Amino acid sequence: MMIALVDIGNTRTKYVYQKGQELSAIEAVANEQVTMIWLDRHFSAISQLIVANVSQNSLSELITSWAERHQVDLHLVRTEKKRFGIVSAYNQPEKLGVDRWLAMIGAYKLYPGKNMLIIDAGTATTVDLLAASGEHLGGWIIPGIDTMFNSVLQQTANVEADKGENASIAFGRNTGENVNNACWAATVGAIEVAIRQAETVVPELDLVLMTGGNEKALSNLLKSKVTSVKNLVFVGLQAYIAE
Repeated sequence: MMIALVDIGNTRTKYVYQKGQELSAIEAVANEQVTMIWLDRHFSAISQLIVANVSQNSLSELITSWAERHQVDLHLVRTEKKRFGIVSAYNQPEKLGVDRWLAMIGAYKLYPGKNMLIIDAGTATTVDLLAASGEHLGGWIIPGIDTMFNSVLQQTANVEADKGENASIAFGRNTGENVNNACWAATVGAIEVAIRQAETVVPELDLVLMTGGNEKALSNLLKSKVTSVKNLVFVGLQAYIAE
């Protein structure tokens, strides 16, 4: 039996296959490329489909239609107040992004009984503090690196810059470096402050977990020790298999 775990983000759809207990490498495609034909090509051999969708309701409808047509067991994951030992801090739990919810479930599954700060560095950089008991103690949402960079260009007159490939907090010597490096510096600074803030909330902060597209670059820039988990959201999605 093969299962597909799907994480639909703001711009890209990431997915893995699970056969037995093994997860395949993470693959990704632009959201606009996900069509009935694409689903036929990539998911024809699966028996169960677990999907988390941050924002693309039209894709949920498309996938639901495809699953019904092919009689594939589909679970569209929603955030909840309490599940798998996690208790959301939100009074309106459905307002918490499903990617953050799944990252917490995945973290709790991998590291039970630990006070953890969970950072997902993607289109947005999210920070969530999870107590050893499974209680969510709140978090932050800040613009991701690319989002921050593009915002400066869009909102500031006469600033023209091309985003470089380098992740650096060095002082720049041209406008491109000034904007690019400042975005990395602002994010690194926010994470370091989040770590200090977390240490005032829990008796001992056991782990800082980092996931998302920018996790490697940010981990290299941080002074604090970080544990990287590339597939944290997919570990969370695994909890919903065969429910």
